Amino acid sequence: MKKLIFGVVLSAFSLNVSFADMLEVEQKNYETILAENIDIDEPGVAVIVSKDGRVVFKGARGLANLEHNIPLTTNSIFRLGSLTKQFTAAAIMILQEQNKLSLKDNIHKYVPDFPTEGNDVTIEHLLTHTSGIANYTEDEEIFAKEIQVPTTIDDMLIRFSKHPMKFKPGEQMRYSNTGYVLLGKIIEVASGQSYADFINENIFKKIGMKSSHYGGSKIIHNRANGYDMSPSGVVNAMYIDMMWPHAAGALLSTVEDLNVWFTALRNGVLVSNASYQKMIEPFKLSDGSVSNYGYGLGIGKINQHVIIAHSGGIPGFATDAFYIPSEDLYIAVLSNFSGTNPNLISKLLAAEVLDIHVPKFEPFKLNERKVKSFLGDYKVDESTVRTLSMENEKVYYQWNDGPKFEIIPMSENSFYFENTLTYIVIDEDEEGKQLMKFYSDLAVSPQHATKL
Repeated sequence: MKKLIFGVVLSAFSLNVSFADMLEVEQKNYETILAENIDIDEPGVAVIVSKDGRVVFKGARGLANLEHNIPLTTNSIFRLGSLTKQFTAAAIMILQEQNKLSLKDNIHKYVPDFPTEGNDVTIEHLLTHTSGIANYTEDEEIFAKEIQVPTTIDDMLIRFSKHPMKFKPGEQMRYSNTGYVLLGKIIEVASGQSYADFINENIFKKIGMKSSHYGGSKIIHNRANGYDMSPSGVVNAMYIDMMWPHAAGALLSTVEDLNVWFTALRNGVLVSNASYQKMIEPFKLSDGSVSNYGYGLGIGKINQHVIIAHSGGIPGFATDAFYIPSEDLYIAVLSNFSGTNPNLISKLLAAEVLDIHVPKFEPFKLNERKVKSFLGDYKVDESTVRTLSMENEKVYYQWNDGPKFEIIPMSENSFYFENTLTYIVIDEDEEGKQLMKFYSDLAVSPQHATKL
């Protein structure tokens, strides 16, 4: 697959874009971003960029089916993975507005037999990933032996109940797919419908998402095949029974339907503005700090802009979508290859539409002695240290005791993280001490760390 490189320009006619879209393409290089990151004869992406209520670009590049050489289009249907969670969260808010449940309800009102080790776990804890309930996708035994076997939601919950709690509810935010499967069960109990039927009737049909579905074995026209990477190259995605992801990751959609979805969500068509604001509001933990997650949606930043975002990954597919409220900008990127980085593509598209400068991320030959002068520990605060080290002529970055990431020189004093929009610059502070400036996702103001 292609790396992030700049300078290749491709005719708009090689992409699946409409003539109306091409008027905008003449001014913005959206299609160039796709061409630089996606090979046309491999699995690819479909994307949409919508600003101020108007689609300014939609396009696709790559193949929906490698065996039959069928190209992707903006009508191609992809598995969403964890983008499903925002639909599940909205379904919970709909049920609360119908007075069929309360976010403060103990989950035992709906799943009385699920163990919580004496803790009071609420629906809100599940929505915000603060329940302390373990994440079943971290159980290697399930993925090795069980994920392909047909099951029921009740049997799954019995299986998940074997995992011990990770912490007391509300103490911290720790991602849990198990929590969202539980939400799916709660939706079914409170509504009297299956999760799939509730989502279809109360969301998909209501706002006209005609190309969106709950996953399964049924025939779905325009469905893209999913692909994974193996030691021998690209292969068809591993099979999983779609009951396992359920309300945590089993939905399918198109980029155009996703634009319809988020427009309806933020405009009060599906839930009240008060409910929407709770969905996009960081959750306050028991110690008074706040997490970076609301209800089914995360809160992040690109450049100087706050984003409401979520990404997803499921065998054969990788997805990313976010909304920038200050710019009324929505971007969705869906890929039928699990090795794609849709988050990179979505943020490059945002940078293009907002005229955000993107550094030239290209390798630079840096003198080894110069590199070694940068190595060492850089203190952020009393509990945080960033470390630069060198192994086998490669430079690595490490945060405290976390994993090491290779960083690539791009100038005399700067390095970038491959396939990201994050980079560091080594400078000097007013006292002449070496200073690391850490720019995350094209940040305007870097985080500072002083060399020890």
